[in-house]
Amino acid sequence: TAMTTRYRSIPSATTDVTAANVLSRMLAGIGFRFYWATEGLSDELYAFRPCDGARSVGETIDHVWDLLNWTYCATGEAGPTKPGGGKLLRDGALDLIGRLQDALSQRDESALLSIELLGKPFWPIINGPLSDVLAHTGQIATLRRLAGSPAPESNPFEGTPPRGWAG
Repeated sequence: TAMTTRYRSIPSATTDVTAANVLSRMLAGIGFRFYWATEGLSDELYAFRPCDGARSVGETIDHVWDLLNWTYCATGEAGPTKPGGGKLLRDGALDLIGRLQDALSQRDESALLSIELLGKPFWPIINGPLSDVLAHTGQIATLRRLAGSPAPESNPFEGTPPRGWAG
């Protein structure tokens, strides 16, 4: 779907630096990195865990979905129903990134400050769940390397897919 392929690349940046545009760009970067860290996962990769007691790739994606949904609900929107595991959960996480990007990019600074997480205005969203999503996206990429199936080599600085990627 359009939402799940939205983050195959990152569009050119705006020259207007506002709080909403910074958040929008941050979410575009999160979506891009998550898209490529999870692109082409097989059932075996979803199930891969490096050792007993560690989250599998699929469990990590499930946790990412929970973090994104928590953040989305903090904006005052009703969160979607959690999809089943595997690719549906990956697609659901990409959809939530898009929903968040769309919702936050439309708000001015006072509207952003009215968003609360854990009883505190706005800031915990950045240093809490959004930063956590980035960390877990890196974990997924590392787990793929450990499993012998590294993620496609996209370019996060340019926001471009891997060279010659037709996937």
